[in-house]
Amino acid sequence: MNLIFGTITVGQQTNEEETIVMINTAIENGIKELDTAYVYNEGECERILGQVLAPIDRSSYRIATKVNPRITGKLDRAAILSQFTESLERLQTDFVEVLYLHFPDNIVPLEESLSTCNELYQQGKIKELGVSNFPASMVEEACELCKKNGWLMPTVYEGVYNVLSRNVEGELFDTIRKYGLRFTAYNPLAGGMLTGKYSSLEDFPSDGRFAQRTSYKKRYWRQSFFDAVNNLRDICEKYDISMVDAAFRWLAYHSCMDSTRGDAIIVGSSKPSQLIQNIETIAQGPLPDEVVRVYNDSWQICRADAPPYYKFMN
Repeated sequence: MNLIFGTITVGQQTNEEETIVMINTAIENGIKELDTAYVYNEGECERILGQVLAPIDRSSYRIATKVNPRITGKLDRAAILSQFTESLERLQTDFVEVLYLHFPDNIVPLEESLSTCNELYQQGKIKELGVSNFPASMVEEACELCKKNGWLMPTVYEGVYNVLSRNVEGELFDTIRKYGLRFTAYNPLAGGMLTGKYSSLEDFPSDGRFAQRTSYKKRYWRQSFFDAVNNLRDICEKYDISMVDAAFRWLAYHSCMDSTRGDAIIVGSSKPSQLIQNIETIAQGPLPDEVVRVYNDSWQICRADAPPYYKFMN
């Protein structure tokens, strides 16, 4: 399975010195793409990445960043150009390999956002266009608009996907396969739920993603998710497999993802040893049949509480 290094903790849980070690570890272990966004940690993430990446050969890595309607309330031409220009300055680069529309915009016509991205492509500032957190209907609309107008087509979709959050299966995967988009999965450990660290609603942590990001609490901190996690914990103990290992291996080998189509998993870590362990874990191959069955059955326990795979920010 293809892997991408996720940088959402850079500038919050990981400082500049630690980031240098992490990025070097990622590149040395075959991970060439770094995933970031204009909004990550109020720009500190991109700023630190720019400092760290400046002395590294630009051809040895790829950067994917995102523009977000949350900043000005919309993704019109002015907002996209303003955010993207600042992202390039922070990242200390003239271009990025992938620019994502981070969330769909309910206000600005999609044509305006797409035509602006096409301008950036024509200027050589982006190589690919991606969409993230879009409903399938808007992915289809975007692809049809780009085909009709001869604009740069979206080639990648980034979405939340793990054994506790499988709503991308079905219409979304059908749509991206129809138009030839590859899929990049974020949140493979469900914000930490799939590590096995938490076993009840009363276990709410004082640090980490659940403490720092209310979106994670809203997404996963529900009784049905704990019921599912406890099922997963039992089968992992039976087979002496860590829950982290099982989560990554399920996603890599037993989900709708397909590495031959370019699909990839975003892996993030605050320690080089954790990153290397995650890489080695995925290389172990498929899970035992009984583990797969229990993992698939557990989705039915929390499915009714799982949020939609798409989200509007305005």
